[in-house]
Amino acid sequence: MKNTFLIILIFCAGNLLAQESLNDYLRVAAENNPALKAKYDSYLATLQRVDQSKSLPDPTLSFGYFISPVETRVGAQQFKLSVSQMFPWMGTLKTQESLAAAQAKVQFEAFLEAKNQLFLEVKNAWLALYALEEEIKLSRANLGILKSYEPVTKTKYESDLVSLADLVRVQISIDDAQTKLKILEMKRAPLISNLNTLLNRPIDSEITIGALSQITTERQLLLDSALAQHPSVLEAQSRISVAETQIELSDLKRKPNIGVGLDYAFVSKRTDMSVPDNGKDILMPMVSVSLPIFGKKNRALKKEAILNKESAESNLIATQNNIKNSWEQTAFAVQKAQMETTLFEKEIAQTNLLLNVLLSEYSNDSRNFEDLLATQLQLLQLQLAALSAEVSFYQAHFNKEYLTGNNLQDFISHENQ
Repeated sequence: MKNTFLIILIFCAGNLLAQESLNDYLRVAAENNPALKAKYDSYLATLQRVDQSKSLPDPTLSFGYFISPVETRVGAQQFKLSVSQMFPWMGTLKTQESLAAAQAKVQFEAFLEAKNQLFLEVKNAWLALYALEEEIKLSRANLGILKSYEPVTKTKYESDLVSLADLVRVQISIDDAQTKLKILEMKRAPLISNLNTLLNRPIDSEITIGALSQITTERQLLLDSALAQHPSVLEAQSRISVAETQIELSDLKRKPNIGVGLDYAFVSKRTDMSVPDNGKDILMPMVSVSLPIFGKKNRALKKEAILNKESAESNLIATQNNIKNSWEQTAFAVQKAQMETTLFEKEIAQTNLLLNVLLSEYSNDSRNFEDLLATQLQLLQLQLAALSAEVSFYQAHFNKEYLTGNNLQDFISHENQ
């Protein structure tokens, strides 16, 4: 039942293979992550208090035996049975049930916040692996180009068309590129371990990384939605509801509880004389009332609830302020990444053009080899910068999804696009 609920809550599917792969990892994380499971179990445990709180107190049954029988007109009392039931003041049980339900809602919102945090961590861990794989591809392509320069330069050197310096430069560049590529490949293991840890799988389990799906719209990720739907906001609002119910309950605690009961006393028959109702047992209904006379305790209970409400209200304001600030930072990150991507794409196109010119010149008259290598390095740096801007854009978008608490709805809307 719990797994079914989790799957319904977070299962999502995309229309591209890479997005489906990421969604699969989100599903696995939601089902297997132990920290998230702990949050959900805590919610289920709190939910059990609802049935507990709306139940009457257990009835009391007592038995008394008269060591020295008490003589009455109709005989001696031998033992006594008593049963009683206390009833809280009208509305108390309903209020207790409302309080338990509100407390369970707090735990549920905490679970949703943990789920959103986990989703953000999984997305960023997946994105880090994507960035690494793309950087490896770029580095391999750069290494291949540098290696293609070496035989050309070596032939020119053997023909006394260039100096030994050109051959040494290209060999140095190749060695540098090979070392950096090996270091990049070594980074796979810790990144894979990090993602698998979030998925609660063996750290060396295989991870599939595909292309990123293109985000063409903001998918209705709005600040108003973040301020209204973020689980931290909903949790703070639920805490306010808890405090308000506690205030109401503290007022009810000042009312008396009413009890009803029944006493039954067994009376033995008299043998010394004959009297009417000889040996008749005693049956006595009873009514009791509790006396809530300790006003200081009740006043302290209400004051505690009032302070809890003020604390929750302040926390709600602080949470919304933090969301507004994070939203502004994220909006800036999105705009910055978009502008940088446009710039780098233009510079990459121009650098490719320049590289072709320099390569042509070098092939024809052996000039500007240093410029050729420098331009090749510049092209790699621009490609890596463009990759970094792309990753920053997706990180910002994922953060917006987290702020709006909109993971499920967002994927569904994307699937329908």
